[in-house]
Amino acid sequence: MTVTLSLEGKRIADELSALLEAVDQAMAAGAPQAALRQRATEVTERMRAALRAEMEPRAAALRDALRDALETLERATPAEAGESTWGRFGEQVRPAQEALAAALARMTAASRPPRPMNRARMIMHVGMGTTATALTVLLPSRAWLIGLPLVVGVLAWTAEFLRVRSARVNELMMALFGRVAHDHERTRVNSSTWFVTGLLLVALAFPRPACAAAVMALAVGDTAASLVGRRWGRTRLRNGRSVEGTLAFALVAGVAATLVLRAGFPMAWTQAARLGAIAGVTGAVTELSSERLDDNFSIPVTVAAVLTVVLMLQGLA
Repeated sequence: MTVTLSLEGKRIADELSALLEAVDQAMAAGAPQAALRQRATEVTERMRAALRAEMEPRAAALRDALRDALETLERATPAEAGESTWGRFGEQVRPAQEALAAALARMTAASRPPRPMNRARMIMHVGMGTTATALTVLLPSRAWLIGLPLVVGVLAWTAEFLRVRSARVNELMMALFGRVAHDHERTRVNSSTWFVTGLLLVALAFPRPACAAAVMALAVGDTAASLVGRRWGRTRLRNGRSVEGTLAFALVAGVAATLVLRAGFPMAWTQAARLGAIAGVTGAVTELSSERLDDNFSIPVTVAAVLTVVLMLQGLA
């Protein structure tokens, strides 16, 4: 029988968490520990049953975490009643429970289907990114380069603050921008605000060529990854992304960054192509690993930082 391990793993992780909470409560109240041993035995048996069953190949990492948690639980469960031994139980088992929950979260994220295609959002994304790239190349001074995203950023964060404080403002904002917004942006900071914040940070911290290449990599690479991943993505990676989409990001972003560097700055084709390739690969890897940070912020900042290091090593920054 094949186990749907994401579901079974969640049950086990929840039961193990509840057991740890019961141990903490028993220690605080000085309650008998006989019931704790019974609960630990039940969780142990459930783990063994899950590990005996056939599992999907994609569940290998979660299975390893489950096996480690089982070994830790067996080793930590006291053979005899004793407050001190149960006190050590929590210290030993809690890291294994957290590792199991983390492995479960990664597996669930990897199997998450991609979001539906939003063409209006893609057009806006490319338009904002290419416009920002052009301004990065053409603005006459760094004061302008910093001033524009600073002004827009202040307005964007003010709007975020107001819509958190007022449901009416939030509904108005979603009515205006709902066509290009993701569902989660109703309750979280929207990607455009993170994008402007990223622009401000790269303008403050990094040289202009690195800024332009980084913003262009985001503008076209993210869109290429979405298009290719939704249509041809077969091999799933993390957060619903695919190998095909990630490769498309690296290729398209690399070519676009190369063209921007060659056209906008005094740079030979070989130099521009080398930096463009680094920008494409860095952006693709950053998108793949961005879970907690919005990739509209993490991609330009990371790409600009890496390109700046490369330029410094070459004596060009």
